[in-house]
Amino acid sequence: MKQTIQLFNNTLKMLVRDKTAFLMSLIFPIVFVLAFAVFDVNFSAEGALPGVDYFEYVLPALLAIGLMNFAMVGTAASVTRYRELKILKRIVVTPLPPSRFIFGQVGARLVLAAVQTGLIMVVGLMVGGTVGSNWPWLFIISTLGNLIFISLGFAIAGRVSTVDGANNMAGLATTPLMFLSGSFFPIDSMPEWLQPIADLLPLTPLIDSMRAIALQGAGITDVGSEMVLIGAWIVVGLGLARLTFRFNDA
Repeated sequence: MKQTIQLFNNTLKMLVRDKTAFLMSLIFPIVFVLAFAVFDVNFSAEGALPGVDYFEYVLPALLAIGLMNFAMVGTAASVTRYRELKILKRIVVTPLPPSRFIFGQVGARLVLAAVQTGLIMVVGLMVGGTVGSNWPWLFIISTLGNLIFISLGFAIAGRVSTVDGANNMAGLATTPLMFLSGSFFPIDSMPEWLQPIADLLPLTPLIDSMRAIALQGAGITDVGSEMVLIGAWIVVGLGLARLTFRFNDA
């Protein structure tokens, strides 16, 4: 446990020390929030929540998108960098169990992701958004979502050998998720053949559950079907990471 805590602290310091990457991971979603806050959109698309303006509708999605990019892209890139620097190989030949390295990575990223979620919520409230009275549940759901995308980040890091390759593959995965998960418009407005696929994407239950909590006052028990799908994706993500990730060269 002492080694795990030390690795957690060291990983947290390394992530914060890379000021450019750290600030970009925080600033990028906040810029999105500010950009959407100035839109004056008459939002009445089919499937939209009645009495909710466009910024209120999109703010929970921006929370989910921010954590997805931070977790998947950040994890894939940084872990691949460790492979390029031969750090992963060195861990294998030390007495330190590799699992503790992974726990340290995951724990540090969960903490920073919680900070990011809090900042987005505060900025969103300042510019006219709402997060509802049950907002603490948003942190619980964001933590579960981070487990999905951190696992997928490790899976990507297991398939590529360069940071550029990791960034490209993670970007290739996250970009369609942003537009096919009901982030900016209701899934009901998509072609009928695409809707069942969109409903099963990992970002969709995060957005749906966050919207229900922020805009409809739902509690965690009211989003049971979304939580089941989130749990299923955590299992899938961990399985993919287990199959693909290696401490030796990919």
